[in-house]
Amino acid sequence: MKPTPVVFEGCFGWLHPAEGRRGVVLCGPYGYEELCAHRAWKSFAESLAGAGLPTLRFDYPGSGDSAGDDGEPDRVRAWLDGIKAAVRRLREDTGVTDVTLVGFRMGALLATAAALEMAADGQGIDRLVLLAPITSGRKAVRELQTLSSIVLRPVCNPEPPERASWLNVIGMPLTPETALTLGGLNPCDAPALPAPRILIADRPEGKTPVKLAARWRTLGAVAEPMGVSGIMELTQQPQRAQAAAAFEPVLRWIVAAAPVVTGATPPPDRPAGLMMPTAVERPIFFGTAPELFGIYCTPVLADPAGNRPAILFLNSGATHHVGSGRATVVQARRLAARGYTSLRIDAAGIGDSPDRPGFPDNLLYNKEVMDDVRAALGWLEEQGHERVVVIGLCAGGTPALHAGLGDDRVVGQIVLNPGRFEMGGGIAVSELMRTVAFRSTREYLMEALKPSRLRASFRKPARLTGLTKRLAGRFVRKLLLRTGLTRHALRMFRRLSAEGRRVLVVYSSGDMTLAEFYLHLGEGGRALDGLPGIEVAYLDRSDHSLTVWEARDRLDRMIDRHLANLDSAAQADPAGSELPGWNLGLPSGGLPSGERVG
Repeated sequence: MKPTPVVFEGCFGWLHPAEGRRGVVLCGPYGYEELCAHRAWKSFAESLAGAGLPTLRFDYPGSGDSAGDDGEPDRVRAWLDGIKAAVRRLREDTGVTDVTLVGFRMGALLATAAALEMAADGQGIDRLVLLAPITSGRKAVRELQTLSSIVLRPVCNPEPPERASWLNVIGMPLTPETALTLGGLNPCDAPALPAPRILIADRPEGKTPVKLAARWRTLGAVAEPMGVSGIMELTQQPQRAQAAAAFEPVLRWIVAAAPVVTGATPPPDRPAGLMMPTAVERPIFFGTAPELFGIYCTPVLADPAGNRPAILFLNSGATHHVGSGRATVVQARRLAARGYTSLRIDAAGIGDSPDRPGFPDNLLYNKEVMDDVRAALGWLEEQGHERVVVIGLCAGGTPALHAGLGDDRVVGQIVLNPGRFEMGGGIAVSELMRTVAFRSTREYLMEALKPSRLRASFRKPARLTGLTKRLAGRFVRKLLLRTGLTRHALRMFRRLSAEGRRVLVVYSSGDMTLAEFYLHLGEGGRALDGLPGIEVAYLDRSDHSLTVWEARDRLDRMIDRHLANLDSAAQADPAGSELPGWNLGLPSGGLPSGERVG
């Protein structure tokens, strides 16, 4: 059965229906780990439903597609209440009489605490499954602090006073109040049982499952430890969907825990819209073969003139439609407050959209994604949006640029740190990182010639052969570009200009993708100088994924000016044809601090 989007008490989720009377609620990891595990978590929910168990997965309040923001107070209380609301919703919608609560990483900590509260209220669950659990709030805060510190960020301008004391965990905020409350959460030490039967699964070498199982057995539970390989890899890179096999032994344990008796009720047909102070969001499906998923965000107050373009947000790499550090959700809702409608989508094989037949998941720079973009543009047109601005970060920037070629529905594009300019058969993220992390040949050679890497290469001739092939490929590619035999990037920008598109290209200063940009278009993108409608800007003191909040604030102003120019151009020339003299509409003092136009 097809999964159904659901909204309950401000939370967005997915109900995966099945016929069994035993149900499962999934409490995922938090923040960056959730982004990495999202697709594997979706596959796990599908497998549980396929085994006959109705399953509900959801975003915690203030995260993902749910309402609110993690900068708000009382987050820990909101997270626990969200879990309890998810259990209630599963019971109400399906009539299940037996509930298994599954928590992954920090979700295991929160699931245990929520299970204790439900047991104390007489609404306890039947089974609790903890996957690679973080066993105390102090450990959770320490891990978030460590994750924040190991990610290199540029030295930026100071954050505004209201955010100065917050911890930036790869774009996600941890406020002092949340850290203090979370640090005091110790459900695994409570003198009560969260559930009568408990499974603790972690790495085979982990000692936590044995210790927790022994403690809960003394309190009368049937508690079992389980060693599972590959479970932590799920939280490290968004492309590791194939590691979902790590959930297989857990799936078998849940299914075998009790007979799967049929008789669950089909989920009711309820609207899944989410009403917020300035925006209304609803899940939508578009396209065919496969049918894809997106979130349609509309302003509460409609644009009185009715001429503002809609915004189409594309995936950033293999990250699903919420964006790195939840940036796409925040941007969509911010723009809604300014009167702009938007659609944030998952291309096939990414996030909550199904696989593309014949292709692996999380494939980047695949030309087939243009079919998904055209389908999204068609859906927006059906809703009355004849003018669209396409926004894409990194690997999403390339299809954003290509979207405007020959398509008059696209009136503008905003591309952020695009890594390549051509689409082809696609490339896996792991392979892409090998070719991008040291994009200039000089830096690549300096890294490859480090003694430790040289010794490793000589021990494995295949690595030496691979290095030689990559260097030769770089040389041939650069030669083709320098001789003018391959000028597809320049031709693309010239065509976009001639067709009347207004394109804003933004690069973080010093970003690893700049070498590719300069290779195609000259130092500083000088080949684009004088092209009407094409602007290149540099965002100083910013990281590649734009997780630095202060830099995001400056980017917001650049986006607002670009959209304002489009609005002005539409009013002056509804046909949107010739673009002589188009500019960014900058104030007389130029760009705000940290922004440069190239």
